[in-house]
Amino acid sequence: MADFVPLMGYVPDRAGTERFLASLPRPMLADAGPDLTLDTSRDVFLGEYLLRCDPRWKRGAQKIGSCVGWGWALSCDILAACDVLLRNEAEVYGGRVLEASVYGFSRVEVRGQRNTGGDGSYGGAAAKAVTKYGTLHYGIDYEGQRFTDNSGTREKEWGRDGVPDHLEKYAAEHKVSSVACVKDFESAAKALQNAYPVAVCSMQGFSMKLRDGYLTPMGTWAHCMMFAGVRWKPRPALLCVNSWGDCYEGDVDPSLPPQFQRSAGWVDADACTSMLAGEDSFALSGYSGFTPRELPNWTGVAL
Repeated sequence: MADFVPLMGYVPDRAGTERFLASLPRPMLADAGPDLTLDTSRDVFLGEYLLRCDPRWKRGAQKIGSCVGWGWALSCDILAACDVLLRNEAEVYGGRVLEASVYGFSRVEVRGQRNTGGDGSYGGAAAKAVTKYGTLHYGIDYEGQRFTDNSGTREKEWGRDGVPDHLEKYAAEHKVSSVACVKDFESAAKALQNAYPVAVCSMQGFSMKLRDGYLTPMGTWAHCMMFAGVRWKPRPALLCVNSWGDCYEGDVDPSLPPQFQRSAGWVDADACTSMLAGEDSFALSGYSGFTPRELPNWTGVAL
């Protein structure tokens, strides 16, 4: 198991989340997706679509209390992959979302935490960040500036000062079109079975030792993670992906790709409902991705 520091950073703000929910025309998943149905015979793992788009993907590890940025960035990544491969959107996969962009927007542009100390954010703020301000990506050329490293310093700076103004126009090109609050296992399972990932903020902690791929609830974590899959046997559960790298010991689920075996674990349905009951977790739908561009045919060295 890789060394890791169990950094968290979820700072609940019930009033802030309620204000955001009140701004949505259909705030709850039951309202936003009334036709979604639940099939208790069908397992789903949305991470497979991410790996098809980005076979070299590996879960990194946060370096400050920026878990809200990490949980939401991965949710955006998986949403984009599902848009490309399952919904046949006219776009291409643009690579990983820069966690610092979600984190910075959520703290400063949404919450007004400019030049304040400390770390952390909450689900409603991240939901507003990705739908109103958008996201930046690793590896993209932004006026000669390209982000390639996982930088805790950048997350700290952007969490204090906000996303640099000259980058905001680029972030605005890649927004999540809508989010809906998910408050129990069944709602999350419906979202996942329709290829909508779920970013989850809660106070539920877990043991760091997997038991046949399952996580055991234990203690308290003020933490943001995300749900990327649903299974029904040997018992109903959602796959909860962490942001601490390959952090788990114990017996993995061998049916998962190696990239997820020690960075994620299955969480029983009742524990999922407990995590979601705080009503600060959201299903994401519709991502404004990268438009394909057809280049002219290259016929050789120009004379």
